[in-house]
Amino acid sequence: MIRCLIALLLLCLLPALAAPAWADERPRAGLMWNRSGLPATLPMLVKTLPGKDYVAYIVDPETDQPVMAGYIQGGRLFRLLVPPGTWMVRFAYGRDWQNEDQLFGSDTGWTQMDAPLTFGAGVARRHGHIITLIEQNGKMRVADARPQTHCQIAGLDSIRHGWDGANREIASLLAGRGMGDFWGELRYNELDIKLRQIVCG
Repeated sequence: MIRCLIALLLLCLLPALAAPAWADERPRAGLMWNRSGLPATLPMLVKTLPGKDYVAYIVDPETDQPVMAGYIQGGRLFRLLVPPGTWMVRFAYGRDWQNEDQLFGSDTGWTQMDAPLTFGAGVARRHGHIITLIEQNGKMRVADARPQTHCQIAGLDSIRHGWDGANREIASLLAGRGMGDFWGELRYNELDIKLRQIVCG
C-alpha cells in the first residue's frame, strides 16, 4: 500500500519537475554570439509584445551572413550592443525554443528590416536604433525603426577624506607651536570622473 502511494505521489510530481527543466533550456535574454571580429559598442533596442520569443540577427548585407545574434524574451525591452557598420537586422520568432539550429521548430517565423541600418559613433555620441515589432494578421512585422543617439556626459565627483592618524603625528610640525596651538584638521579631496549616458536624439 505504501509503495502504491509513493508511486502515485511521484506521478503527480513528475509534471511539476519537468516544467523547470524545460524553462532552463530557454536561453537568457542577451547576446548569443558575436562573429564579427569587431567590438560591440553601439546600442540597438527592440520592443516586442509578450507571447513569443525572438532571435535578432545582425547580418552583413554584402554576404547575407549573420555576424551576431541575440535572444529576445517577448514583452521585455531588449538592448543589444552591436559593432559599428551598416547591417541588415533579421528576426526569427516563435513560442517553443528548440535549439540554435532548429530555432522554434516548424513554427519559426521570419521578418526583417526593409533596408540596412547604420550604427556609428562620434565625439561622446553613439548612434544606434530602436525597433518596434508588432503582430498583424498572424505575421510579425517591423512597425517602427528610428535612429537613437546616446550622449556621454562627464561629471566630477569630489569625496572629502580626513587623515585622523596623520593629524596626531604631524599637527605640531604644521602648526609650528606644538599640538595645542593647531586648530585645523588635515583633509584631502579625492576626485573621480563619472560618465553618465543619456538619450539625446
